[in-house]
Amino acid sequence: MKNNIYLCGMIDKLFYTIQEVSEELGVPYSTLRYWEKEISRLKPRRTSTGIRRYSREDVVLLKQIVYLSRDKGYTLDGVKRVLRTQETKTDEVDMEVISTLKNMKGFLLDLKTRLNSGRSEEE
Repeated sequence: MKNNIYLCGMIDKLFYTIQEVSEELGVPYSTLRYWEKEISRLKPRRTSTGIRRYSREDVVLLKQIVYLSRDKGYTLDGVKRVLRTQETKTDEVDMEVISTLKNMKGFLLDLKTRLNSGRSEEE
């Protein structure tokens, strides 16, 4: 659902055509195709006839690319660096979350064991 924030100008659906994305972002088709070649994270699906279908995540990424290049003045290399840094940060955050969840699971399993052993002693 959080992606809807970024897609507020677009109808909410699973996939978007290159025309819809181009109009939403104010970016020519050729630029979208170029970014697809240059930015590895950008991989729109293709139909059997080769027509691009951009997911919500693709559109969010493209909006970020437009923001970084137009509004912040980054070159394409700069945009790539920012995106790589974000991936690294995301991976680090993911690892922290996983570690925290594992610790919580261990705590809860231990608590369950203690509670169950307390019941058997009372019976």
